[in-house]
Amino acid sequence: MVWYTGYGDKGKTKVPSEGEVWKDDDIVNALGDLDELNSALGIVSSLYPSLSEIIIKIQSDIFSISSEIAGFDLNFDNNKVIWLEDQIRKFSASIPELRNFVLPGGHVAASFLHLARAISRRSERSTVKIMRKGKAKEIHVKYLNRLSSLLFVLALWVNHNSNIQNVIWKH
Repeated sequence: MVWYTGYGDKGKTKVPSEGEVWKDDDIVNALGDLDELNSALGIVSSLYPSLSEIIIKIQSDIFSISSEIAGFDLNFDNNKVIWLEDQIRKFSASIPELRNFVLPGGHVAASFLHLARAISRRSERSTVKIMRKGKAKEIHVKYLNRLSSLLFVLALWVNHNSNIQNVIWKH
């Protein structure tokens, strides 16, 4: 099997919903941000296997968003957002109330969850940019917004569950 085509060597790629586009096109940037988010989540799953089931579901949802942006309608709907909200409630119920800003850190998996949260925010921004051009759906933005909240809660939860203090920001 050949693992390269050479097609993109001149700076262009194909996106089913757009045809041939430059690799710095907004839609390619959004797809790249989503791919990076999925990769960061893969690290979390490897580092903290007890979260693997939830992370794999999230990765699948992100892949579905990417597929829809690329032009395939998979009927991505609000039920996926409701599931994220349920997870936020579930995990936040077992952590102490947060009264300070925290810096990313603590357990390695928590650190990568914070990184994934930041990538999720960037993915949300790039998806908003293409949504404004009719190339993504509002539900995609809503999902990514809620996902960043869940990833923050999961980072706090991992630190709490691992008996590691969150790094409190001291101004």
